[in-house]
Amino acid sequence: MTFETIRKSSAPDMVAEQIIERIAGGELAPGTQLPAQRDLAQMLGVGRSSVREAINALVVMGYLEPLQGKGTFIKDVLPTSDPGIEKLAAAFSAGSIFDLMEARELLECRTATLAAERADGAQIRNLKAAMKKVKGTESEYAIFLDADIRFHAAVADAAGNVVLCELTKLVLEKVLAHHNALKTVLLPPAYRDVSIRTAARVVEAIEAGDGDAAARWMAQHLDAIRDELKNIIS
Repeated sequence: MTFETIRKSSAPDMVAEQIIERIAGGELAPGTQLPAQRDLAQMLGVGRSSVREAINALVVMGYLEPLQGKGTFIKDVLPTSDPGIEKLAAAFSAGSIFDLMEARELLECRTATLAAERADGAQIRNLKAAMKKVKGTESEYAIFLDADIRFHAAVADAAGNVVLCELTKLVLEKVLAHHNALKTVLLPPAYRDVSIRTAARVVEAIEAGDGDAAARWMAQHLDAIRDELKNIIS
């Protein structure tokens, strides 16, 4: 005699499953804009945090695409296989990584600007040394990540703001904790090249005292990290 495992769904699970069902049934066609999170929460009778978690997970899985300033849309090219319970659970776990990335953008673009305005000679040398270690890594994700985190910590140190520095390092610690599961992943050469190039531009802008360029290159560097995380997780 065999029994099927009983699964107790959380509110975010059920929101994600309903959206997937409506996409599969054609009610939400590719390119369609999803209702605002506030409206979805009201329609489904759940909290906005549940809707946000579900949307984050479906972005990771390749069903949804957020467009800044416009909203969230059903992707033109959708996954072809059944997502399954395990993949959905993994996507929910991964979704919190992207919340961390959002926090990193807010903090690190600002610290890059301040570093360009305030960094002294010793801090510039420290940044260059951290950058050299990043360039010296090879294809193992864990080693690259460790060097990259040290680079970001060096930028925070150069910003000359104790509170911002501590906040940034706290977020970076959480990033490391979330990335432990990716220790054995091999780093695609194309991603490694983009990440190193954009990080090097951050250092150049800081050394030149160009705060706007430092923030802009930091944003591009973090964008590259986010894009590669999506590829690794999905």
